[in-house]
Amino acid sequence: MAKGKGPVLEFEQARKRINSYFGCDGDFFVKPMPDHEWAVKEDEDFAFLSYWTDKGKKVDAVIVKKGGEPMIYKTKDYTMVVAIDCVRIGFIFRNEKNAIG
Repeated sequence: MAKGKGPVLEFEQARKRINSYFGCDGDFFVKPMPDHEWAVKEDEDFAFLSYWTDKGKKVDAVIVKKGGEPMIYKTKDYTMVVAIDCVRIGFIFRNEKNAIG
């Protein structure tokens, strides 16, 4: 790790590289799942992502649309699907910015 560089900055730079790789703006969180089986199914108004956990449990998520199109970004080796799933978010703040002290 370069001197003066912390894990938060490294994470942010990695996120920017991923967004650049997929050619998207990145207004969402990224969850790498390269070894999971997955499928996309579309019906008239909605698109759904299904993926299977390591224990074989099927999880369904609604794919987000932007400009009326499902947010699915494909490259030669990977596909990124932006979907709404039950998620816990870890917010990371700089301590010196705490308004209460």
